[in-house]
Amino acid sequence: MDRSTLPLPIVAGTGDLPAAVAAALADARLPDPASDHATRVSADGIPFAMIEWGDPAAEPILLIHGVTSSVETWWRVGPALAATGRRVVALDLPGHGRTGHWNGHHRFREAAADVRAFVRAAGLDRPDLRVVGHSFGAMAAAALPLGGLRPACLVLMDPPAAPEAGMRAMADDPVERHYPDLDEGIRVVGTAYPSWTYGDVVAKAVGLHRVEQAAALAILLENGDWDGGVADLVAAADAGVLPETWVVRGDPAAGGLTFDSALPGLAALLGPGHILTIDGAPHSPQRTHPEATVLALITALGPGG
Repeated sequence: MDRSTLPLPIVAGTGDLPAAVAAALADARLPDPASDHATRVSADGIPFAMIEWGDPAAEPILLIHGVTSSVETWWRVGPALAATGRRVVALDLPGHGRTGHWNGHHRFREAAADVRAFVRAAGLDRPDLRVVGHSFGAMAAAALPLGGLRPACLVLMDPPAAPEAGMRAMADDPVERHYPDLDEGIRVVGTAYPSWTYGDVVAKAVGLHRVEQAAALAILLENGDWDGGVADLVAAADAGVLPETWVVRGDPAAGGLTFDSALPGLAALLGPGHILTIDGAPHSPQRTHPEATVLALITALGPGG
């Protein structure tokens, strides 16, 4: 693919963000491994755990984490987006975080149905709902409109467009498996990612500590090729229910999984201006490039109230 046709990369620092957003990003509370402060909302027999930031009456944003992760992955993004005048809600998917209760729903449309049930039970089913999903959460988000939930805006963060073999290889990665001992998980993650902040090391390790291994293995081993959500987005467009949709991806040269080969299909569907690349960022840009990630999300979601 001709590199000259790729989206311009986003590079940002705190000075590029609104002052209130930059302050919230800088002041975000470090994840507390011992915390069990999450609110619970029951839907379809699952006691979903969630945390939130911002004004409960404001326009809502839902954050959906990826495989082996949890609400902790949003520890800086959540407060920063709330500083735009919105209510920000992050949930733990079944088999993950404090939700647990793995239900075998490893398929993207099944996960979307779980999210849809949570949204309705949590009172978030509003015309102004915006949804941000990362990785597996992005694949689930892409399937929401076809399943009867049409947010005002979808943002897919680095939805993997990778062959089955690449996704299956993650199942053997030491930083993608369950750790019964949290301290061991922190040591493994910290060793693997020495440049990460302590908060991001803990956030990743908490996700690994709380994930049910059966959930991680089913998601990584039993979904075949991952297409970046294109098939479900195309189906939604054909049905006339595709909302405004953006892709915020990492840099494939740094470990991003929305590879350049997926861009023509995404650009034809969404428009090339709706694909943003965070320069030098890996698959989880919120951990390594929080300022650029938040700037990209604000660009996609709008400035807020």
